[in-house]
Amino acid sequence: MKKRCVIFGANDFGSMIKFYAEKYMDISIEAYTLDQKYIVESVRDGIPIEGFETLQEKYPPDTYSMILAIGYKSMNDIRKEKYYQAKQKGYYIENVVHPSAILECTQIGEGNIILENVVMAYGTQVGNANIFWNGCQISHESRVGDFNYFAPASIIAGKTIVKNNCFLGIQSAVRGNRILEDYTLIGAGAYMNHSTQKEGVYVPARTVRLENKKSKDFF
Repeated sequence: MKKRCVIFGANDFGSMIKFYAEKYMDISIEAYTLDQKYIVESVRDGIPIEGFETLQEKYPPDTYSMILAIGYKSMNDIRKEKYYQAKQKGYYIENVVHPSAILECTQIGEGNIILENVVMAYGTQVGNANIFWNGCQISHESRVGDFNYFAPASIIAGKTIVKNNCFLGIQSAVRGNRILEDYTLIGAGAYMNHSTQKEGVYVPARTVRLENKKSKDFF
């Protein structure tokens, strides 16, 4: 019998996660949920949208689990808030893992979304409610905390520590043996050669055209 599940997040991301969960996991998504004040329609993808405040009355946590389809807004704090609220209601938060992902981690929490071709190498450890978009690489013996967001093709090298509520932009890269403190934001394409400060923002240098130079001057 399939597990019965509710998705927090009646949005395009939620629809995508519903598709993956039902295609690749033994799960039936039976409702979406949102805070009542944000509900503007009663049905999405053929299933109801229910108010989160009273969700447990109709979808009790001893029968239903939950998936968090919540992105990086407010540096992942909304996902963090809803994770703890759902846990207080008694829900188990499902991991959603695409079958193309390679997971060699020694520890993984709950509520993680791990999409196409993600690699978590030997000895890695992962906490709760992180999002790993397609092509991310978490290299050997690295540790990822809770409520982080890895955009497509972002990479952390071996023995890196990513604490909590961090954001790594598309094709960003972090050198090994570095520490990303809480609420670190790394912009798309940035290369981190050093550890970060809490709430630090790190972006690559501007892309500019070099005056009086032509491409053939370099190759």
